[in-house]
Amino acid sequence: MNITVKLTAALLTIGLLAGCAGPNQRAYDNYTLCSALGGAVGGAAVGAAASGGSGAVGGAAVGAMLALLLCPTDEAQAEEVTEKTMCEHEPVPGALLDANGCAMDSDNDGVVDGIDMCANTPAGVTVDNVGCPIDSDRDGVADYKDLCPNTPEGVIVDEDGCPIAGQTILSLTGVNFEFDKATLTPEAQTILDDAVTALLNTDEVVEVRVEGHTDSIGSEEYNLKLSQRRSESVVEYLVSKGVNGNNLIPVGMGETSPIANNSTDAGRALNRRVDFIVNTQ
Repeated sequence: MNITVKLTAALLTIGLLAGCAGPNQRAYDNYTLCSALGGAVGGAAVGAAASGGSGAVGGAAVGAMLALLLCPTDEAQAEEVTEKTMCEHEPVPGALLDANGCAMDSDNDGVVDGIDMCANTPAGVTVDNVGCPIDSDRDGVADYKDLCPNTPEGVIVDEDGCPIAGQTILSLTGVNFEFDKATLTPEAQTILDDAVTALLNTDEVVEVRVEGHTDSIGSEEYNLKLSQRRSESVVEYLVSKGVNGNNLIPVGMGETSPIANNSTDAGRALNRRVDFIVNTQ
């Protein structure tokens, strides 16, 4: 056969198979079509070279097999793309990304790196939307380390989240008693219920002085004794509500520590109060 025909057939076969296997496969997107064309061109090429029908049949088989091996399927390409784009943490603005373009979460707290303001949070700790441990009572000690949760706002605490010695946990005015007695009025009991909530969260950890104060009406000695009885009455009420009485110390202060002017009704009302102060050990 003419050498030109043989060379042309060979070049067609090589060109087709290179197109199917190469990076630019737009003309051969259909897998079956690629295989069929490979068989046809391969058959023609080998047939031309062999100058016989059997050569064409053999060439078609060879061409089809090569095309099947070299032509990638759409399914395989889709699977490869899917594997590359699946991320445990989807990228968001500001997130730090790994080599695969996925957002990183080094401490596994659900807030991705780059947004997480508290890195290396211990496992299992509940965090806020910027990755910092929750601090319910806002005392500067996270809940998972706070031994005295729900400390009243503004109270200075130690590293365990408990009020330090000398700190006033709560100061209640309007804790009134029956005239010249230590019996709490119903209104006073309602006010003391606020103290129950605060003390139940510290009663096993800190010792608290329950200080009773009076105004200046009456003798100083009488007011001192009266305030002591009233402090004891307050402690009894708190214990009846479930507060641990072992860490409550009733102390009568009398009229010695006024916070307002005793010459006015309003001032005397403020001085008649109960303070809850962390005891100095």
